[in-house]
Amino acid sequence: MSDAQVEIMRWDWRLHGRLKQLAPPGDWVTWEVRAGRGFGKTRTGSGWVHERAMEVPGRWIAMIAKNPADARDYMIEGPGGLLKNTRPRDRPIYQSTMRRLTWPNGTWATIYSAEEPDQLRGFSGDTAWLDEFAKWRNPRECWDNLQFGMREASSDQPRILITSTPRPIPILTEIEEKPTTVVVIGSSYENRANLAPTWFADILSAYEGTELGRQEIHAEILDEIEGQVYTSFSRLTFPAGNIDPTIEDTGAELLIGQDFNVNPMATVVAVRCGDECHVIDGFELKASNTDAVVTEIKRRYPGRRIVVCPDPSGKARKTSAPVGQTDYTILQRAGFSVRAPHKAPLVEDRVNNTQAMLCQAGRRRLRIHPKAAPLIKALTGLTYKEGTNERDKSTGFDHISDALDYLQWQEFNVLRPPTTFSTVHM
Repeated sequence: MSDAQVEIMRWDWRLHGRLKQLAPPGDWVTWEVRAGRGFGKTRTGSGWVHERAMEVPGRWIAMIAKNPADARDYMIEGPGGLLKNTRPRDRPIYQSTMRRLTWPNGTWATIYSAEEPDQLRGFSGDTAWLDEFAKWRNPRECWDNLQFGMREASSDQPRILITSTPRPIPILTEIEEKPTTVVVIGSSYENRANLAPTWFADILSAYEGTELGRQEIHAEILDEIEGQVYTSFSRLTFPAGNIDPTIEDTGAELLIGQDFNVNPMATVVAVRCGDECHVIDGFELKASNTDAVVTEIKRRYPGRRIVVCPDPSGKARKTSAPVGQTDYTILQRAGFSVRAPHKAPLVEDRVNNTQAMLCQAGRRRLRIHPKAAPLIKALTGLTYKEGTNERDKSTGFDHISDALDYLQWQEFNVLRPPTTFSTVHM
C-alpha cells in the first residue's frame, strides 16, 4: 500500500467504527445513540459530523452541548472530538471566540450552548449534533428552536444526531416515539477492547445490578421521570398501576373535568364507581372554544346526563363565543350541570389531592382507560422546572392534567370538602 492509502485507512471512520456507531440506512430524520458510559458516543458524533461536513461544501452544521465548556472539552478537543480524529489536511479550524469550526471545503459548524436556547433561532442548516441531550437544562426549548432551523435543502435530507446517556425526560421519549427516529442502544461493555480493563473490574462492577448501573452502563431509561409532578401515577396495569382497560362506561352521569385554555381545550371524562373515579376518555381540541367542546362531548356521549367540573375561572372568563357569554353559561345552555368551588384551589393542593387518588396507602382509587391517551401522556410527562416547584408548562401537559385536578377536587376530594358553586340543569 502507498503512504497515501495508509493515511486514508488510518483516518477513515467507516473502517474503525463499530456497526452501531455508523449512520443507519434509510430516510430517518433523527438518529439517537442512547448508550452507556464509555460506549463511544462522542466519537460517533464527531465521525458522523465530519462525514457530513466533507460531503457537501459550504454546509452549515449545528453542534449543541450542555454548555460551552462541554462543547470544547468533548465534542471538539477531547479524545473523541473532531480535532483529534480527522485527517490533518481535512481538519477544521477551531475559532473558539466565534464559536465556529470551519472545514477546508467551506463547510462550517456553529457551537451552541443548551443554556441559551435562543441562540438557535438564527440557525438555518441541514445537519445537527446534540451531545448528552438528556442532561441539558432546557432540552425542549433547544429542540423546538432547532426544528425551525433544520430547513435547508440537502443532498439527501436534514438529519439530526443525538448522542446521550439516558435520563427519564419526557422530550426524549417523544423523540424516540416519532416514526422518523432511529434509536440505537448500546452498553459500556461494547467498547471494552478500547478501554482500561481495571475500569470494568473495579468501577463498573460496583454498579452492576443498581438503578444507576442500569442507566449509566446499560442505557436503560428508568420508569420514574425526574422532577415528575404526579409521582403517584403508574403506567402499570391495575392493581399495580393506574391503567385499567377493563373499566367501562356504566351509563351513570358523566363527570367532566374541563380546562378552558383555548389551545388546547382539554377534557377528561369519568364515571363514579363507589369512592373510585374511573376515567373512560380524555381528549384535547386544538385552537378551539367551549362551544366546540360541548359539540364534541354530545357527539361522543349523546343523550347522557353531563356534570362538568371546570376551572373555576370559567364563571367569569369569556370565550370566543358571542359577547356576554362565559364558559359556564355556554355549558349550562347546552343542558350540562356545572359544579365547581367558588374559588380556585391552590395548584399544590389540587395536585396533592389527585396524587392521593392515584395512590394512597397502597390503594389506587383513580383508574384510567388506555383510551384517555393524552391524559396518560401528561401524567407521565409533566415535570417541575429544574430546581423549582414550578410546573414546566412548555410541554403543554398541564392543560389536561389541570382538567383532571378540577374533577378530582370537586367530586373526589380526599383532602377536605370543597365549597361548591353549583348550578343544576336537568
